[in-house]
Amino acid sequence: MIDFSNALSSTASVTVQAHWDPIADATYNLHQPTKEQFDRAKAKCPELMDMGWEQALELFNPKLAYPLKNYSTTDFQVFLPLSTVNVGDVWNIDLNEILRFLRQFHLGATTEITVSSHRTPKSDGARACLRAISPNYAEIVLRIHAQFVLDASSVRLLPSQFAGRLVLDRKEGAVVEFSLFLPSRNSNVDVNAFRAADMAFIPRMELSTLSSGLSTHEITWETAITEEEARKKLKSAFYKFAEIEWIPIEDVVELAKRTNRPIHALVLFGALDDESC
Repeated sequence: MIDFSNALSSTASVTVQAHWDPIADATYNLHQPTKEQFDRAKAKCPELMDMGWEQALELFNPKLAYPLKNYSTTDFQVFLPLSTVNVGDVWNIDLNEILRFLRQFHLGATTEITVSSHRTPKSDGARACLRAISPNYAEIVLRIHAQFVLDASSVRLLPSQFAGRLVLDRKEGAVVEFSLFLPSRNSNVDVNAFRAADMAFIPRMELSTLSSGLSTHEITWETAITEEEARKKLKSAFYKFAEIEWIPIEDVVELAKRTNRPIHALVLFGALDDESC
């Protein structure tokens, strides 16, 4: 069992840089309506659109709150477990404490996720998993669900998830490497605005530390699981169905015949195992 209660003791500051690319693609282009589309939408719900067309276009490409920000080493204690853990263990992360990191992107960051304006907010949480340990280092993988409220009219961006990684120098009590990023795929964020929703793609949205000079690939781990295994554990902590062993479609019919069991099929419009459509 590993005790992380005093794992971070360095007094050095940690500089984190932020990147946030504009939306590169979307199904309905809700983030860049034409003047005519905007005027029609505003006529239908003026109470939700107290802005001009140019303001609406700017909403979906906000400037970073802090392109560079210095954190104390102890700020990263929020990602560490409150009790002893083994490699492969998963724990909850304090939602209020992680907002200091998410608000480096935008001050409207929140962990209270609303799927639509009429539903009660729910917190989908944040979790971490100890992936690897050695006498001198530890690696933790992260998964955080959050959204960004871009203005008072509840224009919101809902990322699929933020995946992350934190490497600690246990001997020095310091942060070696930290990253928190939106996984890159063809649809990785929902746009919710003006009583409509859209599926969009942001190529890069990431927080990361500047290079420490140490290549973490050179670390010899004493005990470890693969990153894939760690991320599956995190996914299963969010979604119980992630524990199901899904069968490739090309193998299903043969397996059903062999086991004399029915086929249960799901047809999805979008992703099932994150917070995007």
